[in-house]
Amino acid sequence: MTKWECYRCGHIFEGENTPEECPNCHYSLTFWIEASESKAPTVRNFVKTDPLKIDANESVLKAAQMMREKGTGNVLVLINGEPKGILTERDILNRIAADDLLSSSIPVRKVMSSPMISIEADEPLSEGVQLMAKHRIRTVFVTDHGKPLGLLNMRAIVGDQFKVAKSLES
Repeated sequence: MTKWECYRCGHIFEGENTPEECPNCHYSLTFWIEASESKAPTVRNFVKTDPLKIDANESVLKAAQMMREKGTGNVLVLINGEPKGILTERDILNRIAADDLLSSSIPVRKVMSSPMISIEADEPLSEGVQLMAKHRIRTVFVTDHGKPLGLLNMRAIVGDQFKVAKSLES
């Protein structure tokens, strides 16, 4: 029987099929994290350490083109070489496209998410997901002992779980 962990509260559920709602916190879950007998996964296991980067004064158009080219849903925004914000596909959709604004004339700094919500790399993955749920975001900035490390996003977490599920089918 497989053990599953609620990404919101950490409750462990045993069974072949996961429920749609956590029996502990009653949160409606779209996916569960496969629980491991070993140490719980940390943010470090899922962080993207080489995120796309862009200067805050570049246009949203350039950022969107970079994201499309690299197949990523976000970009780390730099001001004077330091990470200060995150621009996501959702930011572009909700702040540019939905208002029919011209992306080539708007600097990234005007639409980036800032200040960044951050987490330390050695925190449990469940803490990272809880932080995202609390702030209703899909990407957090990850630090390693206070120094910038990269980005953690739901795509990386869910994508890894799809890989685990696919490997079990083989």
